[in-house]
Amino acid sequence: MSNLVQRNLAGSSPRSASASTRHPGSTTGEVVVVGAGIVGACTALQLQRGGARVTLLDPLPPGSETSYGNAGLVSVDSCIPISLPGMVWQVPGWLMDTDGPLAIRPAHLPAAMPWLLKWLWAGRRESVLRASVLLHELHRPALKEYRSLLGEDAFADLIKLTGQLHLWGKNGKPSAADRLVGEIRQRQGIHVTGLDAEALAQRVPALTKDLKQGISFDNHAFCINPQRLAQTLVRRFQEFGGELMHEKVQRIEALDGGRWRLWTNAASREAEQVVVAAGAYSKDLLAPLKVALPLEVERGYHVELPDPGVTLGLPFIDKDRAVAVTPMENGLRFAGTVEFAGLRHPANPQRIDALLKAAKAMFPGIRTNGAKTWLGFRPSTPDSVPIVGPVAGCPGLILACGHGHTGMTGAPMTARLVAHHVLGTPVEVNPQGYRLERFS
Repeated sequence: MSNLVQRNLAGSSPRSASASTRHPGSTTGEVVVVGAGIVGACTALQLQRGGARVTLLDPLPPGSETSYGNAGLVSVDSCIPISLPGMVWQVPGWLMDTDGPLAIRPAHLPAAMPWLLKWLWAGRRESVLRASVLLHELHRPALKEYRSLLGEDAFADLIKLTGQLHLWGKNGKPSAADRLVGEIRQRQGIHVTGLDAEALAQRVPALTKDLKQGISFDNHAFCINPQRLAQTLVRRFQEFGGELMHEKVQRIEALDGGRWRLWTNAASREAEQVVVAAGAYSKDLLAPLKVALPLEVERGYHVELPDPGVTLGLPFIDKDRAVAVTPMENGLRFAGTVEFAGLRHPANPQRIDALLKAAKAMFPGIRTNGAKTWLGFRPSTPDSVPIVGPVAGCPGLILACGHGHTGMTGAPMTARLVAHHVLGTPVEVNPQGYRLERFS
């Protein structure tokens, strides 16, 4: 299990709403990015390429937290939010199944309940349709943007254009949510190929026969090492003159004259603009500034098997178990499940056991010796759309957080959106739909 750093956070009051508003493109180029995960790494590099003087702050090496252990999926046609119509009726069954896809620590339920109610409300048809458009616009350019940020050689080394599969075994009449998902894909022009049991056996020969059908997303891809991807982006950032400092931000303070001070464990730094890309820690970091982020921590786990005795040519998601399976460069990774227990509660061994059971059920005879386990924190919004853009009343404070399950896919275009707000560079999507004010 990796060491999970907990940040002690304090802060000050925000500037009044009457402070002068900074317009895109007015920066002198002095920017601090907080967080060197995949979102912060892409953002720092994109801002630097736009001419900004960027300092990147993180106490850990790049990509050491949630970006380290995710499933590595780059899903350009992924546009379905997590909350869907009728899902509320499935929650009790998930909670009663100790090996199921959802777990809630009872002591954390009161704290999580306001977010959970907003999450259920976001499952209304009109909200789902709105979120699906925003997600598709954010995700669709991911491979093009990664190629631009990484360069051809690093892109080919790290990202594999194999497609992805979604598989399931249970048959039944399509639900209202299933019908809505099909409608959204039709609206967005997303093509999927249906797979029967025979086609599955050809694509994944070692797979259990219990998974009987599925669909193929031919435009999707995956990364063989998400942490190395973040490290490669930050290394390019440094090679072009960017500064990475291993410091923990303890406080963000608004100064007179439209500037910001960041107090860290090692220094006091000033900047004209601050980009908060601190993932699940963003909420606590900004709370003293009276910036209320509708974020909840969806704790996710992975098991990585270094010698599974199974060869897999492309990743897939077992939709029945809500587990993604990805062939990484260091082993076969089983990642998934959702646990609500906050940032500071210890890891739950039952969640790891559930992933190991899933691995054995998918691949009878799989070798689990030497399994490496991990817990990470997904920063999730109720509508599954990240929060990207300036904070009203806090000129120069930019958010880039809340990517939930799709940070690997949404990070490159998030960086473009941040560059638009900081430097005034053009962006292909409407930036307004991603701002915090949509929750007002």
